[in-house]
Amino acid sequence: MPLLELENITFGYKDEPVIKNFNLSVEKSEFTTLLGASGCGKTTVLRLISGFLNPQGGLIKINGEIQNRILPNKRKIGIVFQDYALFPHLTVEQNLYYGLKLKSDFKKNKKENEERVNQVAKNLGLEKLLKRLPGELSGGQQQRVALGRSLVLEPEILLMDEPLSSLDTNLRVRVREELKEIQQELKITTIYVTHDQEEALSLSDKIAVMKDGKIIQYDNPHKLYFEPKDEFVANFVGRANIIYEGEKKYLVRPEWIRIQKLNEGIAQGNAKVLSSSFFGDVIQYKLDFNGRKIVACTNSALEVIKQNEHVNVEILRKWPL
Repeated sequence: MPLLELENITFGYKDEPVIKNFNLSVEKSEFTTLLGASGCGKTTVLRLISGFLNPQGGLIKINGEIQNRILPNKRKIGIVFQDYALFPHLTVEQNLYYGLKLKSDFKKNKKENEERVNQVAKNLGLEKLLKRLPGELSGGQQQRVALGRSLVLEPEILLMDEPLSSLDTNLRVRVREELKEIQQELKITTIYVTHDQEEALSLSDKIAVMKDGKIIQYDNPHKLYFEPKDEFVANFVGRANIIYEGEKKYLVRPEWIRIQKLNEGIAQGNAKVLSSSFFGDVIQYKLDFNGRKIVACTNSALEVIKQNEHVNVEILRKWPL
């Protein structure tokens, strides 16, 4: 039985539906990402799961038990907000204790709570930071405190609403890797919201690509990337060339294209280089391929092909849409 089930969920404001007959099933210990553009309804789904919003139709179940009428603080759910929502006047240790202090049995279970906070601090590498204030921490450290504040409550499900969006690129990648390691080690069921396809692909066991309040495709990252359901998913999950052959339409990723210079024993080319862009690990070329504009990538260690140079292009793989 799935840990979390959303069955035919509907929600909207006045006459404007936001979520329409929404269905989602998440297994225990799974890392599931809701991926979509702004306004697609992904954060609304998170709020419905947490209980901050009530569905106008459908059922929300955790371990088979209907949650619709259960208050947010009674659901075994932890939340990490986009801005972390740490209390600036409280130390790291006090922030970790905050949720526990709101429980009626806090004083009764003082020793157990202390052990729990210390264990979470150890798991997240916060042991030496417990006496610091949030303003004395880096963005990555603040993110771990926000995560720890949820984990000390031992939630069955962890909800994360774009928690890395405010970090710079290098820090975001590092914290993303740490987050994945922590989730795999603790085996906590996680629902993650983002508009960043790279985040979704690198973190997730499964991804729900959303549009207009509906899931367009729900699959593992590999299948979404290599076998998208339609052109929308193909374009949203990575760079895509859409090539037509008669009435048939195909996805061709830039790295599925081989470019060969004409001086490599090739007498005649079938494409011309329009421009090139250097991205460190790869060089991206815009090409005129038999009258169609396509994008291809090569390893940056290879010699750069000049603008207007004629080349031969070979499509190594294509996926029907």
